[in-house]
Amino acid sequence: MLNKSISLLKLISLAASVAYLAGCGGGVDTVQNPFVPGAGSAVNNGPPAANQDVRAFELSVWNNLKADSRCGRCHGNSDQGIAQPPAFADDSDVNIAYSQAVPLIDKQDPASSLLVTKVGSGHNCWEPVASVCADSIEQMIINWAGGTGDTTTARIIQLTPPTIRDPGESKNYPANATDNAPNSFEQTVYPLLTANCVNCHFEEGISQQQAPFFANPDDVDSAYDAAKSKMNIDLPSNSRLVARLLEGHNCWTDCATDAVTMQTEIEQFAGAIQPDVIDPLLVTSKALTLADGIVASGGNRHESNLVALWEFKVGDGPTAFDTSGIDPPVNLNISGGVTWLPTYGLQFSGGKAQADTAASKKLHDFIKSSGEYSVEAWVLPANVTQEDTNIISYDSGPNNRNFTLSQTMYNYNYFNRSDQSGANGDPFLSTQDAGEILQSSLQHVVITYDPIEGRKVYVNGEQIAVTDPISGSTSITSWNDTYAFVLGGNSGVGQSWNGQVRMAAVHGQALTLAQIQQNFEVGVGQKFYLLFSIADRIGIPDSYIRFEVSQFDNFSYLFDQPTYVNLDPAWVPGGFTIQSMRIGVNGRESVAGQTFANINETIDSRYTAAEGQQLSPNGAVIALEKGADSDEFFLTFEVLGGNVNTFADEVPDPPVLPANPATHIGTVSDIGMRTFEEINHSIAAITGVPVTNAAVDSVYQQYRQQLPTVETIDAFLSSNQMAIAQLALASCSERVEADSSLAPAQRVLFTNVDFTESSATAFNSAAKRANVIDPVVNAAINTSLNTQPAKTGIADLLGATTPQTLVSGSNNYSYDSLITKMQGI
Repeated sequence: MLNKSISLLKLISLAASVAYLAGCGGGVDTVQNPFVPGAGSAVNNGPPAANQDVRAFELSVWNNLKADSRCGRCHGNSDQGIAQPPAFADDSDVNIAYSQAVPLIDKQDPASSLLVTKVGSGHNCWEPVASVCADSIEQMIINWAGGTGDTTTARIIQLTPPTIRDPGESKNYPANATDNAPNSFEQTVYPLLTANCVNCHFEEGISQQQAPFFANPDDVDSAYDAAKSKMNIDLPSNSRLVARLLEGHNCWTDCATDAVTMQTEIEQFAGAIQPDVIDPLLVTSKALTLADGIVASGGNRHESNLVALWEFKVGDGPTAFDTSGIDPPVNLNISGGVTWLPTYGLQFSGGKAQADTAASKKLHDFIKSSGEYSVEAWVLPANVTQEDTNIISYDSGPNNRNFTLSQTMYNYNYFNRSDQSGANGDPFLSTQDAGEILQSSLQHVVITYDPIEGRKVYVNGEQIAVTDPISGSTSITSWNDTYAFVLGGNSGVGQSWNGQVRMAAVHGQALTLAQIQQNFEVGVGQKFYLLFSIADRIGIPDSYIRFEVSQFDNFSYLFDQPTYVNLDPAWVPGGFTIQSMRIGVNGRESVAGQTFANINETIDSRYTAAEGQQLSPNGAVIALEKGADSDEFFLTFEVLGGNVNTFADEVPDPPVLPANPATHIGTVSDIGMRTFEEINHSIAAITGVPVTNAAVDSVYQQYRQQLPTVETIDAFLSSNQMAIAQLALASCSERVEADSSLAPAQRVLFTNVDFTESSATAFNSAAKRANVIDPVVNAAINTSLNTQPAKTGIADLLGATTPQTLVSGSNNYSYDSLITKMQGI
């Protein structure tokens, strides 16, 4: 508890300092155990597998498909079934089933296998969503390949030619919500949204606050921005706003009638918009939408000992499906504050996703049979103030578990039940307090266990150097098979975690560092390869510019790593030039994000058939306009082979000069900005930690180029604020560490703080909060200054026990103080 209080105190001290300053201006390699199914797996009562490949097929595909509830009823020889060829699910002889399955399988491109595409089209899927069955069978084929050591087939992404079409005329959203009156957004769709959706889709909704906030009654422009991706101005009937009503989502009268009303308003709004026409002078590629892309998610992952996998591709509904292809699936039931992310994943805000105990038993059976395991996830913690919250857990509540990955502020904690631990899996293994390994950013986290080397934690492809408090050989024979697997909490009540899980997997082996790094390099999320055809422009068949594209957030796309590729593996580069490439969206070049405008590359001997030739290692963020289902992309070039179109930047209007420039004196702000030396000494004066302190000086030397160099507020940048925060954090951390080790009378600042209290009690009253805040604020306030933040304002911002408002005397836009928000009071 002491470490938690100290860490929280550091954050409070940092906030106070920054608020003032801104206002002023090894071991042995693990041996892979044989991976065998648990007690509940299917049994082969017929002839044994004829060879290794048939055996791998048996374990990964046949055992999971031959049941009557899946494919065996029709494609097997069950007495209750229908004899329908091909007999790839023949449960009497795995060798016959193998011979029937091989023609239906493409190991080089599992996703294109007939076995996958047939089920994906809706043919007798055993889950409520056809794509889940397709993903599961695809993973079965990948597992089959991995079982024979054929690593060339695992998740390899095959590039195939897209449909070729020219960039077309496209409608684009007007710049403002009031444009095209009387058919503006403000006068058509907006009144319908504010009248019927404001209780939820508003930042201050009285039922709940549910993004997107397209029903904000106080700000039509922000509502307009939020609504764009939910309307389809080319085909209004396909608008998400219409579809949700047809799905029965919070209709205000009759759902069918309400959907027609919404569609009519969108049609009226869209009808007044004139389409853009492609500039005939542009040198363009062919056009694509995300639907034309090749799914790039998954990549060449290591998955040869996979037990369960959740990729969250469905994007909607009450269930997150296990698509590992290993039976039985550990499907997760979603409850409470959990929403789907548009780019694969779940957002947790007080809810959880939990499997039943029967399905969860698969984890117990497979892991106990191997004696080792790994849990892998891509996570994005919502903040670094959460304590004792479960990200991933296999438990029966807060006090009994097989394993758990949890968060305590900046730390990942790893609980594992063994013959040398308690029933709760403790003592737990934790990342270092001072390392601040856990950050509120997307991180790849892997925890591994094997009986010889014990527990390990890896973050973003690197092993975290921590010593397991349990030493020596251990075993997991004490695991309980009646527990439940859960994301975002425990199987009982409490320990709710806030953040995102973009992917999760359980492996029946302790992954090696190389395997973890391989999976980290693959990345995560809904990504597509878009192949922009340039063949007709340069006269070379099968020529494309390949981008890796993903929806970056609700408002933009990420276009990454442009590469020239030729789909003819025998093609030899002849040398042509690509210069000044820009990205176009919906009939015009994007206004911002043109990272590749300075490209000047010649396709030459650096080109390889396997990798192509990369044009830039960078990425570009392009604004989302109509939504991922509707936006059409293309590329333009100043030089593409023999095609030339020089881009001319718009010439800005000349500045308007005063009649007598010599006597003109502009208004100068009376709010100044301190330089980097002054800021460094100011922080030292506030905290009492000298600028010569080694930790502080190290940060100062690292960030001094990001600090202000002139005393004018006009020169203040966001990088200045970040540098001040880093410098203040270093000094505040030193002060807190020093004071916490001294008797109260010897402390510099925090003389009245009880460092032995937990963070839950150390800040549970106004008086205790004042013990933290007042010393810092008093040290920061300079009574000789005329312009500076008010002491009470800073103190209330940091530690008021009651809600505050941005506007005095108004109840609008209220907020909790920093300590209240961090404590969850």
